[in-house]
Amino acid sequence: MKKTITISLLAVAVISATFILSSCSNKNDDDWIIEGWPDPVTIDLSKVFTNGMPKEVDSMTIQTDDNGLVTGIKTKDETVSFKYNNTKTRVIVIPNVFMKVERNGETTVYIMFLNNNGFVRECMKEQNENTKEDTWRFTYNDNDQLINIIHSADDYKEFTLTYKDSNISEIETKTIVSQTTTRKKDTCKVAYTSDTTPTPIVNKGNIMLFNTTFGIDMGAIRYAYYAGLLGKATKNLPVQLIDKNGNKTNFTWTVNSNGFPTTMTSGSHQYKFGW
Repeated sequence: MKKTITISLLAVAVISATFILSSCSNKNDDDWIIEGWPDPVTIDLSKVFTNGMPKEVDSMTIQTDDNGLVTGIKTKDETVSFKYNNTKTRVIVIPNVFMKVERNGETTVYIMFLNNNGFVRECMKEQNENTKEDTWRFTYNDNDQLINIIHSADDYKEFTLTYKDSNISEIETKTIVSQTTTRKKDTCKVAYTSDTTPTPIVNKGNIMLFNTTFGIDMGAIRYAYYAGLLGKATKNLPVQLIDKNGNKTNFTWTVNSNGFPTTMTSGSHQYKFGW
């Protein structure tokens, strides 16, 4: 199946290139280059991790290459590797990034297409025989923060993120299980202050724990954030996630003298961060 996907993508790329070349055949070479193609994509981790990359996030350890790109992430259970199809490749139909996730002897490949700002706009999970299409689509605001996530697999799930002062204030989740099942809707709110944390904590390390602190389950796609591929972080660190019934999940952060988080405690679990 992998060969089929690759061949199809390349075929579309050739068709697209041929069409653009034909439509610009009366222009000189400089005009064709400037007007006929989108700008190259550049992955720049410094746009996301403005104060430097974390070395460890909970059980994840992060490896980078000489160019500053993330090449691998290791957890207790999974090994993740990234392969870049030229970080300045032009945005047409050729995938920009391949992410491979290995767990218990099984390998899953995620094929990623980036937008002009270097963030994932669409991702497809490599299909095995007789498996349904599994795709993700991402939309960002003018500040390069995620505002919409659509996951289409066995069911259809959409996350809509609302921001206030560069912080996620609300997450709406919609789910369609099948064509005959009514769309389900759920809404959570996020707080950045509480009785025990009266002053917002600046997110100096640009940490984003999507599932834990925002209730956004992206599965293995979450690793792409720490490769600088899923937009920018919230301005502050969340201290409460409040469900539609008003139930609160509290997050207690500890920061070092430089303002970087070293631990976050939620219930009985403690997350650790290394810099």
